[in-house]
Amino acid sequence: MSRGGIQLELRGPALRTRGNKWGARGTIFLSNMRLVFVADKPDGASGLQAFELPLAYISEEDFKQPIFFANNLSGRCNMVEAGAEGPQMIQWTLYFKEGGVGTFIPFFFRSCAYVRSVAGRMQQQQQQAAAAGQQQGYPPAAGGDPPSTPPQQFLQTALVDPSGECEHCTCGAGQSCCFTSTPLPPWADPTRVYLTQPLDSSQQRQDAPKFPAPLV
Repeated sequence: MSRGGIQLELRGPALRTRGNKWGARGTIFLSNMRLVFVADKPDGASGLQAFELPLAYISEEDFKQPIFFANNLSGRCNMVEAGAEGPQMIQWTLYFKEGGVGTFIPFFFRSCAYVRSVAGRMQQQQQQAAAAGQQQGYPPAAGGDPPSTPPQQFLQTALVDPSGECEHCTCGAGQSCCFTSTPLPPWADPTRVYLTQPLDSSQQRQDAPKFPAPLV
């Protein structure tokens, strides 16, 4: 979603502009993750032409409809390099000089609520995973059943690239090269093509499948 005729004003010590403030007229774009402002022309002093406001870093958002001035949406936003809870924040205000708030504002607040709900669930899952890791211990003791691998460690311990030969591979496996802490079972070879589910014989059904008349 986009709206033209927008006047953006930014203020804050984290801005690397003259006087720690910046303003321009242009177009605002809204997605389910961020606000992106694109000025009609770049700033002559700083060269700045676009600015992004991630919804996950926005707080204290407020919509005002003054009698004698343009409708405006304002709030605070953390700088990305400082993190969602960093000390560096900027004040931002969007002035809708040409209207268009009827659809834009409700979608903006719904998007903010959605992003915060996702962030809350992710934080809760991370806390639960951390608590489970402390209770079970990781890595597991020898002889015990290993718990589920933490997502971050899983991403760091396995990589399969069946699309081409690895440039740094010295094992001679070619396209089936796999970097992992444990060897893969035969049915996990990415270079094999299976017409049926690759299960061990002990896990397969012993009775023959029966199909309808056209498929017999």
